[in-house]
Amino acid sequence: MSDPFANGDFFAGERQPDQNDRLIPMINIVFLLLTFFMIAGTFHAAELLDIEPPEAPASGGDLPDEGPVVLVARDGAMAMKDKRLSMDDVIASLKKEIGGEPVEVRVKADRAARVKVVLPLLKKMADAGITHVQLVAVRRK
Repeated sequence: MSDPFANGDFFAGERQPDQNDRLIPMINIVFLLLTFFMIAGTFHAAELLDIEPPEAPASGGDLPDEGPVVLVARDGAMAMKDKRLSMDDVIASLKKEIGGEPVEVRVKADRAARVKVVLPLLKKMADAGITHVQLVAVRRK
């Protein structure tokens, strides 16, 4: 029996085909697809309340990605950071989070939310010294 390492020609011998050789191209394709979707996809956290914002003309600017977001559902329920809160708790949480800094607070209200819920929230924000507030809307297509 000859030793394949004796003359330094390790690849000279015949290799027996293996059943797993057919899986290697499929594994490569799966990893390429996984990489593609990880790079091309966008991720965002799911919101606690189901909100469908109103539509606005496409001429508006983009909102900053940082800053607190207040969710207002069509039934008047409010939430911040994965917690359902009352209006007073929202104001207290906002004052605690932003302090006295001029941070943009985004109010994302459902298009069917009542004005008698959203306006008092905005009024309480103004009374608490929160003056940088933006109402979130989606661009009309």
